[in-house]
Amino acid sequence: MKLETTQTATVQVSEMILGQNIEICLTTADGLLSDRLRNPKFLGPAHPVTGVAPHWQGASCGRAAYDLVRGAGMMGSDAQLVRAVINGTAPHLHQNKVSVRAGEELECEIWARAWHKPVKITVSLRPLSSRSAIYDSAEVEIGTSYFERYSVTLRAGADDDEARLHIAVADGGELWFDQIHLRPKNEPHLSQGVIDTMADMRIPTLRFPGGIVVNAYNWRHGTGPSHLRPLGYDPAFYQDWYLNYDFGLDEYLQLALEQNITPTLTVNVATGTPQEAAEMAAYCAAWYAKAKAAPPKIFWHIANHPYSITTAHMTPDMYAGVVQTYVPLIKAAYPNSRIVAVMSSGELDAPVEKAAWREALFTQAADLIDVVAVQIYGSGDPAASAEKQLESLRNSLASVEPRLKAFIATCRQRGARWNVGIAEWNFWMQASHWDGRQFEEQPSTLHCLYIAGMIRRFARLAPDFECACFYNLVNCMGILNRRNADVDVTAAVEVLKLYRPALPGSLTPIKTPDDSPVEALALDNAEGRWLFLSNHNATEPITVNISGIMAPGAACEAMAGEVPYGDFQKIAAPAVGDSIELPPLSLIRLHGRKA
Repeated sequence: MKLETTQTATVQVSEMILGQNIEICLTTADGLLSDRLRNPKFLGPAHPVTGVAPHWQGASCGRAAYDLVRGAGMMGSDAQLVRAVINGTAPHLHQNKVSVRAGEELECEIWARAWHKPVKITVSLRPLSSRSAIYDSAEVEIGTSYFERYSVTLRAGADDDEARLHIAVADGGELWFDQIHLRPKNEPHLSQGVIDTMADMRIPTLRFPGGIVVNAYNWRHGTGPSHLRPLGYDPAFYQDWYLNYDFGLDEYLQLALEQNITPTLTVNVATGTPQEAAEMAAYCAAWYAKAKAAPPKIFWHIANHPYSITTAHMTPDMYAGVVQTYVPLIKAAYPNSRIVAVMSSGELDAPVEKAAWREALFTQAADLIDVVAVQIYGSGDPAASAEKQLESLRNSLASVEPRLKAFIATCRQRGARWNVGIAEWNFWMQASHWDGRQFEEQPSTLHCLYIAGMIRRFARLAPDFECACFYNLVNCMGILNRRNADVDVTAAVEVLKLYRPALPGSLTPIKTPDDSPVEALALDNAEGRWLFLSNHNATEPITVNISGIMAPGAACEAMAGEVPYGDFQKIAAPAVGDSIELPPLSLIRLHGRKA
């Protein structure tokens, strides 16, 4: 087949179509942080027999007594009391399954206070085997009646995903632990591997803090010194998940500033209030002033998806009232705002009588809105045949562009200046809230071809398509994961990195037959022409003539998979001339000059 352009006029495509989500639910915050310990702040309830917080263990056989005391911590939270029951016993507290790497130095940060008298403790890093030599240890004296920070450095003696942090208390000692952290010494708070990979991705916008979790998220808890931030259970998802505020609004704004990320903030309209949202906006303005930085444009998502059954569920008229109440307060506190209202994708092209939410926005809040965002997830069965899986991919992509176009046309016909966006999108095959695998959705060839297909459709909707945030970046349904000592950069990250240098860019439309397994996207910017080609055929290579699109000498990068629900990885670049052969299930990027 030969590629040809369909018109000479071009439109500008924004880099904002490559945005990401970090929903601070389950283990997303854990993945962003460098801490190797689980439950470092001793969130209860305690075990009914041992009195020890979850993920921690104490001495066996009654050699010590433990109480997890509610309200005894620095934040009014839980604190772990450890005490000897008789002289001659050495109480201890430990956590196993700690992931370490040979030679790395780890800082153990302990917030503790002595009871009755100073207490000496020995902090050690050990193999799981009780008979093996310890890796390293250090002594500390806890000498104050109030909570104080103590720190020791421990060196790991081997690669070990089942190491044990062991804290032994001297005979007769009694003390309280507020929190204990174990971090690489050169990573005092955030995971350097995750942050460096994010920098390589050059993420244009990042939606925070969610997601459903925003219905219970208190932004104030994510500000100020991290050791004074609470850890609590998540009442938004109604699962046994927790809210970790150690990566909070302060860290988010700092990361956005350092990596030139345009902030996208979701507003809590359930357990939050309009005044709280206004104070959040004012806090952001003050934060940038303190940082001596010009306040950037911020996208404010007014709720997550309150049209669905969540703890923020409401009627269309209620939501229009939320927009009317929240938006003026936010814009007064932070003028450089883009207001994003949310709507079900089911109403994009629905008739008026079946689009009550859309109509409420048009009739009650139109002048307050800049962008209307929906959520779109493709789906497929991991157990289906390859043929059925590719059919799911085609079906998932087929309706995206026409439905969004229909909504844009409706907006223009009714005089609305709104652009369209997507708050969350991904190809969903496996993850569930109850999977016991941290809401895992490992990207496959199908996911990666879906990502390429969606980016192509976003670009073709320019300039009316303003922004999109992929779900999710870290850990929870993540494409960039840190759960132990290692950072897993998946193929989905590599796909997104292929597109980033081409944006912003101007779109040159290319016509391909509707039934073709080949999709094409051409973008031009100061770096040259970028041509993206994908082949959705599972077994057959396809030769594409590109002589009318690309000048000779184009550089080529390629990724492909062997089966739809399998790994997608970099491959040797095919030869490039007037034509190029696309391997089955492949994505090709060509970079050079236009023909």
